[in-house]
Amino acid sequence: MKDTEIEDEEKLLSSEQVASYRIVLPKKVFRNRFTWSCYEIYRSLTFRIWLLLWLSLIAWWEISAVWIYPFIAFVLLFLGVISLPAIQISCGKCAISKQLIQFSKEIIENTPGTHADDWDAIAVNLNSYMYENKLWKTEYLFFDGSHCQEAFRTTILEPFSLKKDDDAKLKSFGDSVPYIEKALEFYFAEVNKEWEPSLSTTNSTDAQLPREIYRFKLTWVFKRIFRLRSLLLALFHSVFIFAKWNWGLLFRVLYLGGIFFIMVMQDFQNMVGAWMKMEHKKQFLSTIINEQDIGAKGWDKIAKIMNRYLFEQKAWRNEEYFFDGIDCQRFFEGNFVSLLSCKKTSSNVSLDVELWPYIRQAQSSCSDEHLV
Repeated sequence: MKDTEIEDEEKLLSSEQVASYRIVLPKKVFRNRFTWSCYEIYRSLTFRIWLLLWLSLIAWWEISAVWIYPFIAFVLLFLGVISLPAIQISCGKCAISKQLIQFSKEIIENTPGTHADDWDAIAVNLNSYMYENKLWKTEYLFFDGSHCQEAFRTTILEPFSLKKDDDAKLKSFGDSVPYIEKALEFYFAEVNKEWEPSLSTTNSTDAQLPREIYRFKLTWVFKRIFRLRSLLLALFHSVFIFAKWNWGLLFRVLYLGGIFFIMVMQDFQNMVGAWMKMEHKKQFLSTIINEQDIGAKGWDKIAKIMNRYLFEQKAWRNEEYFFDGIDCQRFFEGNFVSLLSCKKTSSNVSLDVELWPYIRQAQSSCSDEHLV
């Protein structure tokens, strides 16, 4: 019965669909995401209220000449710069969360995969739908396909996947449950189609691990940190900070420590899997699954393959992404296996729900080899 209702709704959507393609994506209208964000804030009701309060304070200050008013005006200006973008993002999420049925219909209609370009049409359709139905102030709710994909991930994919086994929690989705289930069915079918082409033919027979080149991990660490660009940057900041003799010693030490920390984080961002693109994650998991010998030598081989692959894909600047097999194994356990035990969504880190079956398969192959 529910399937029939969904099919009827799909037909209704396709026959009554608004002329969405008259509206183009903001990425083709605005110079960058920052200018788009400024435009969205400018058109919001929150900005108008804040501007009215701020101008009222400025006018009252001119009339009364009391010192407290410029202070309050400065504080209000500072709070506006900080809070207005956050409020705008929150309002966008709230507006999207109230239209889960329409969002699901668009996914069923367009059957997107994990590539951001697949979501451009959905972003255009939803921008048009939200604007023409007066659910959003502008016709530019989603900046591009990747923005729409991220909204799908945080409002539908991850929350629903974590709650689908609990009927009580599923009630929070209301009448949208059958639509979401069908939308996820289409989405995961497309993800499965993309899995096979993700396999790479990278040849790593002549590749060397950093362990074989540097012998000690500490040598590799220092080499990675103290590159020419990093040394020049550190020299510049050292000259700058010590030329300011009126600054205290503690401030100088903290400043240089902060610069050093930023340099280290930039050079060791590969310790966190969040930066990796979906196709790189697929390749990593498929390499683990296809490896026959998941032991010390097996992880070394996987590390070599991924080092070569990420360099060829221009995802890393050299073939030294993983130091050795142990480093590679820890990366898998810390950034992939740990996702299976997550109980709640996070706005900072993707749970990669579409990869969970492959993570379990990779984990199973590791466990089976360990038992053997």
